[in-house]
Amino acid sequence: MAEPDRRLVQTAVIGNAASGLGIVLPQEAEELRRLRRRHPAYTYWCGTQLGGCGGKLSDRLYVDKVCHFAHAPHTSCHREANGANGADHLFIKQDLALWARRSGVGARAVLRDQGSGPGDAVDFRVRDSRQRVRFQFRRLTHPEWRSASEELERDAASLDWVFGPGSAHPETMEEMYGRTGHVLRFRFETQGVARSIRIRAEEGRSSTDWVPLDACAMTPEGLRVPGVERRPRASRRPVVETAPEPSAVAPGPRSTAGPARRSGPRTSPLVRKVQRLVDELNALAASADADVRTKAERLDREAAGWIERYGRLTGPDYWSGKATKVAAQGDGLARRLEKLARSLG
Repeated sequence: MAEPDRRLVQTAVIGNAASGLGIVLPQEAEELRRLRRRHPAYTYWCGTQLGGCGGKLSDRLYVDKVCHFAHAPHTSCHREANGANGADHLFIKQDLALWARRSGVGARAVLRDQGSGPGDAVDFRVRDSRQRVRFQFRRLTHPEWRSASEELERDAASLDWVFGPGSAHPETMEEMYGRTGHVLRFRFETQGVARSIRIRAEEGRSSTDWVPLDACAMTPEGLRVPGVERRPRASRRPVVETAPEPSAVAPGPRSTAGPARRSGPRTSPLVRKVQRLVDELNALAASADADVRTKAERLDREAAGWIERYGRLTGPDYWSGKATKVAAQGDGLARRLEKLARSLG
């Protein structure tokens, strides 16, 4: 007797196994019926560009539970990204191609496999100007990011990194703040049978609104996100230390702690913790049901508002006076983020 396919596969490609046209299957029975009536000739596949087996999928309609795709009985498939976010790298590639055409930009988007599948990253490259934007899906360690960044910079007039949920290491974020003053983020919103990208810029104290690609632009300096005042890009050449000028003041003891860190205000440990927890929760909630995603988005907005108002509390001022009450609010927010994340883990 044939064994039923018990995997909850929510994404597929349309047409053939090598297709790059992704689709999210509607979870409600009536929505799936409408899709069948509208596109009776559609065939669905566990596409190779999804990291799948290449087998044909059937759309299973249920009234009493979630509709989903299913493999044929006894199919051997080791695809890991089966959820609603499993085809996001294909949706972003489609969005980028459409955005480039609308903007009159000659460019190409390419999928990058960094060891765990074809959806690890997507590179967007403008041909004439050699400008490059890396959309990073897979989480990289800081050394991995530094190595990838150096490799991309060798053949790029400008390079922008845009990080997906949970993909940026805290040390990487610190370096990006030092280079440009902000970190670019992306996430997706489900719209019918597709998902569309949204981008924002996060600074130490605030964030811009989530905006679609059409609100952004490629400029001579790189990717422009509304509401962001770009800094001049820091030089990437190694810094050569020179001997100090003679001075009438006797020098103090030489420090052995290594190069001095960037001066200026830094985000507090609690702010960085809340930012990290938001990233982790968004990554976990991306493939969850609609109610969980709504809760995660509500906490994301609350965290962004708290960081915008109180992210300036740093250093010796952090636990003094009003900051104590603010820190308690941040701790409570962190606990709620951790609780929801544990329920999904």
